[in-house]
Amino acid sequence: MHAEITAYRGRIVITLLANRSIRGEVMTSQDNPRFPGHVIHDTTLHLGVSKDALRLLRRLPTCTDETSDLNWFCDHDGKPMFFWRGGRYAIFSPEYCCVAKNFNLHEHVCIPNRVPEGARAQLDALPRVQKPKLGLLTGLAM
Repeated sequence: MHAEITAYRGRIVITLLANRSIRGEVMTSQDNPRFPGHVIHDTTLHLGVSKDALRLLRRLPTCTDETSDLNWFCDHDGKPMFFWRGGRYAIFSPEYCCVAKNFNLHEHVCIPNRVPEGARAQLDALPRVQKPKLGLLTGLAM
């Protein structure tokens, strides 16, 4: 397995496990610095996703333009591929993340929701912000 997707405190946590690109399995910006993210080829073998993360992935909005943070699609041979923009460790909030127009959930390896300790610590350090009951500018209920 080359990457894992888990969830913690309502956020999607993606961890790249591979240290370098492997032809036909994973392409990473670790050794392709001009590439904007990472691609996992054949997610049936190389991508682990927890049930908690799947719940969040199902709720993500679709981008209106051509750029997206995440995409899960099939290549010309029908094999599922997963792309994410960013670093080897990525945390996405469903409120600020969007998926490509052709994003669909595909086959993957089911894994337990073991969130990396660094991601846990980072998310635990965030202050809890209360959503206001009234809009600051409009005064309308939210």
